[in-house]
Amino acid sequence: MITGKYQVDILHEGQMLVDGGIAFAGIPRSEWQTFAPPDANNRVRFGLNQLLVRGPGLNMLVDTGMGDKIRPRKRELMGLSDSSQMRERLAALGVAPDDITHVVLSHLHYDHCGGATEVAGDSIKPVFKNAFYYIQKNEWKAAVNPDEISRSSYCIHDFLPLHENNRLKLINDDVEIAEGIFLEVSGGHTAAHQIIRIHDSSFRVVFPGDICPTPFHLSPERREAFDLFPGDTLQARKLLIKRGQRPDTLIVFSHACSGNFFKLVTGQNGLEARAFHET
Repeated sequence: MITGKYQVDILHEGQMLVDGGIAFAGIPRSEWQTFAPPDANNRVRFGLNQLLVRGPGLNMLVDTGMGDKIRPRKRELMGLSDSSQMRERLAALGVAPDDITHVVLSHLHYDHCGGATEVAGDSIKPVFKNAFYYIQKNEWKAAVNPDEISRSSYCIHDFLPLHENNRLKLINDDVEIAEGIFLEVSGGHTAAHQIIRIHDSSFRVVFPGDICPTPFHLSPERREAFDLFPGDTLQARKLLIKRGQRPDTLIVFSHACSGNFFKLVTGQNGLEARAFHET
């Protein structure tokens, strides 16, 4: 938890299993297995992290995670058996789904927005019925009409009900959604992927989404095979590193295995991300 005008908490959903060659597409296994040991099926562990931002008149979620619509067998195959429910994560902080006023989605891949909706009887409804969901317009267009390359990463049931229930707010380009909270189009991972920046009086928090999913992706040659526009990912990551070296800036990696804030520091082997603990 980081506290100022805004209180920022990390919601750690758990971990999932991802093919190591997809997670670190830019480098050989002999390199990535040294910091991300694979299982017998070549899979590495990725965390699932979201943010809860609270302030005057605002209870904002940044991403919603996998959610509960995935069938048990698939959850087991994805390594999600021990993941927690969003209601549990919020309740631990004294918050209920109906208290959420804003939901910002970095992009519409199922591991970032699956928890935006849930099965309700014979239909699928928004989980946060009092909130508006903020998505880049071009991201929405790409998700509802995906091409053959990106189709497997989108599940229309995760986000179409937001439109059907009038909970959707499509935005164009960069915007300050509340005082000191900025949504900024990065592209790279998807056509209109967005990062979230929070500027408070004493700290800054950056949620880069999947343009830098883990601390191990700070190196430019390490990229995900899911990146549709890797050149844009690299440019966005360079900007993240520049901003992240400010002494007042903390980074929350969406797929770090632990739910920690991180600071960028220069170590013996160059720039690295270290878990930050308040003193």
